[in-house]
Amino acid sequence: MSGEQVLEKIEQLSYFDNLALYYLCNETPPQTLALAFLEMDQKICGSMLGVLEVKRRKYVHELMAIQQNVSSEDKKAAINGLLLIADGLISRNLIRKKGQFFFGDKKD
Repeated sequence: MSGEQVLEKIEQLSYFDNLALYYLCNETPPQTLALAFLEMDQKICGSMLGVLEVKRRKYVHELMAIQQNVSSEDKKAAINGLLLIADGLISRNLIRKKGQFFFGDKKD
């Protein structure tokens, strides 16, 4: 592992398959997800919310409503955190990159 960041921008999450998004959403604290979602592209948010379990999705929605007026620096920090978590999953081989796409690897 080279330790360099694989993901440079949040838009790359649109190249994640559902399993990769599922891993990412489950590894990321709900508060971080909520803050990041407030700043992210609607389509990517929709995909990520779609892979969450119902209770967790509801909780993240509640947090989004509560955190709406948080500074954009905090929202950008959450996005950076999300990218770092995604890179961690890639380095742990739970998500693999193939061309520009990212696929979750099924755990045994």
